[in-house]
Amino acid sequence: MPRKSGETHKYREIADDLRGRIEAEEFGEKRKLPAERKLAEHYSASQMTIRQALGVLRDEGVVESRVGSGWFVAEWRPIVRNALKRLSATQWGEGRSMWEVDIDDRRMEVVGQTQVELIDAPEDVARALDMEVGARVWKRDRRYAVDGEIVMRATSYIPDDLAHHTKITESDSGPGGTYARLREAGHGPVNFREQLRCRLASPGEVDDLQLAAGAPVVEQHRSAMRADGRVVEVNRMVLDASRFLLVYDFPA
Repeated sequence: MPRKSGETHKYREIADDLRGRIEAEEFGEKRKLPAERKLAEHYSASQMTIRQALGVLRDEGVVESRVGSGWFVAEWRPIVRNALKRLSATQWGEGRSMWEVDIDDRRMEVVGQTQVELIDAPEDVARALDMEVGARVWKRDRRYAVDGEIVMRATSYIPDDLAHHTKITESDSGPGGTYARLREAGHGPVNFREQLRCRLASPGEVDDLQLAAGAPVVEQHRSAMRADGRVVEVNRMVLDASRFLLVYDFPA
């Protein structure tokens, strides 16, 4: 395959062409791509360039490598994360996990145990919660996997004066999670605000989420507010961008 004039990254050109062939279902029911050597011959490229192209598609969740078997079209179904449905009080308020909206009949689990500790609020957390720096907050930190694949890290912070004497201070916060416990204590959230940005994973996130170096992530910050406007929880999430489809429904 000839290079275009001025093309500086041939592997990206190859990745684009392979992506189109995959979308056209060229690789049949077995979903197996040709060997790297065959792809190198087809594209008149080195095997290193082919590996770079395949790495791009792997990071996008389009292909996957199977040890001893080669490269295949990925079978992963994106997690459809519908913000308005999952944050509805009819979901967590009835004791159901917000993950039920995202994963249907798939298996979700917390990897290890949810880490819960009472800490002094760092400056950025205190600012988000409109509290004094060093005010006491409960930190809940957990890593999630779906169908055995690690997909995100979530770290939430709840003011101590709202969380003490509730199961928020325990690893298992009970049916409906943190928001249900806050509502039981008279602090149920009624409004939410989310901010998202896409960026490359840091080295620590690469290890934590088992990503390829330079893989993209979505950093998502959510604030939950009760009726008087007080922020009752701040949740900071890092999502493997290749695993999710983010959906937002808006009323007309």
